[in-house]
Parts: sequence; structure tokens; C-alpha cells
Amino acid sequence: MLAKWRTTQTSQPFINTASHRRQLQLAVQTALPATVHILARNFARSSASSYWLLMLDQPAPQAARFLTLRLADHPLWLTNHDQLALTWQAGDFLALQQTLHNHLTAANLTHYSYALTPTDLITLRLLLHLEQHQLIWLVQLSPVIAKAYKNQQLDLYTDFPHTKLLLGDMNNSRLQLIPVNQPGFQARLGQLFGRNLLFSQFTSHRLLRLLPTNQWIRPLLQVLPPTPNLEQHLATTYGTDFVRIYVEAMHQQAHVSQLN
Repeated sequence: MLAKWRTTQTSQPFINTASHRRQLQLAVQTALPATVHILARNFARSSASSYWLLMLDQPAPQAARFLTLRLADHPLWLTNHDQLALTWQAGDFLALQQTLHNHLTAANLTHYSYALTPTDLITLRLLLHLEQHQLIWLVQLSPVIAKAYKNQQLDLYTDFPHTKLLLGDMNNSRLQLIPVNQPGFQARLGQLFGRNLLFSQFTSHRLLRLLPTNQWIRPLLQVLPPTPNLEQHLATTYGTDFVRIYVEAMHQQAHVSQLN
């Protein structure tokens, strides 16, 4: 859903300051139903965009459910994402509060919320594990999407699965780019990207770097069950060849670090 509204109230220009971020957080907190809590949030550095990871109270023994809320003054460039995306007249906190209240209905909470599966959890833990070894995932975009930057939408259902998936150095995209062909894993990455559990950075050669949103993933993993025998679960889910590739990449990365 992409909701828009207009207001006749006088609003102040949104300047990304600590004061305005506090007002934004207060507007969101005030609009939330009593059964919904903010687990994590992050603010764009140079715009009025913000992302909120919400946790919905569930009666035991139901699995915890989460919702990604995006508030921005421009549409999201991703399509088929798992987010409740709302545009707002930046600076009009009262209108934002009312619109959030109108949209965070029981029906919308059910529709846009998601539970994280065991496969989601092992994938998130792998992302953090690789990051500790200075490794991240990248995809090579089509020339049309790459050239347009974010003015050309990226469909996570139809475009993302057909990109070339690469495992590479977190700090230098020209080093150790390893092609990886694992459609199931790539589809899972796209889904996590669409939930803002990964954020993107454009780089050269049509590459899009996908970095773990640590300030979201770590709080999530703290409230979800542990995953013992992670490597065994990854091998069962994605295959032994997949595990071999990333293990060898970690060893190579360690070797490079020693040389430096």
C-alpha cells in the first residue's frame, strides 16, 4: 500500500535534526495501537525518510510477528516489498500521527505483518557471520535499472531473481567477487531486502551492495529462538556447495587480511 494525503495545517519544513527526529518518533509512538511496539528504527541522513521495525504482541504459543513501516516524502523504488509504505508531508507531524492511526488498523496489521521462519533466521545469522569476515552479498543489475539509479523501479519478484548474485569484499567491490548460483537463497535475500533487513548501496559495474541492517537484525535475533548447528542447517537448506563457497571465501578473506 502506498498512501498519500494532503493537509491544510501549517507544517514546518522537515530538517533532519535530533529535534525533528524526536518529534517524528513521538508521532509514531502515539499512533501505534497498544499491542504494537517499536523494536528498531533508522532515519535517512539527508531526507525525511524513516524506517520502523514494529513488533506485534501475539498470544502464546503463536510466533512473533513484525511489520516494516516506511515513512517518506517520495515513493519507494522497490516493488513487491513487504512494507507498509506511507508518504507524508514532511514536517507535518500532526497529520502524520492521524494518518498512521487511520492506517494501522487490525486488517492492515494482519496484511502487512510477517513472522520470520527458521530459514529466515539462519539466513540472517549467515549475513552477520559473513559481515564479521568482511564479506557481503552483491547483485549485478540490468543496465536500464543501474543507469536510472532509483528512478527505475526494481521488482523483487520479477527483476531481483534474475540478477547475478555475487559474494564479495565488504569494503572493496572489485575484490573477490564470487558468483553464486542458489535461487532459493537469492529469493530469500530479496524478501529480506524488501523488509529493510538489508539496505543497498550502488557501486560501479552495475553492482548493488546489500548490507545487513544490523540495528534491526540484532534486536530481532534477541527476541527469536537461537539456531544451534547453523552450518548444518545452511547445508540442509541451501546445499553443501553453497556452504563450501562461503567457507572458502572466508578463508581467502582471512588470508588477504593477514597480508595487509
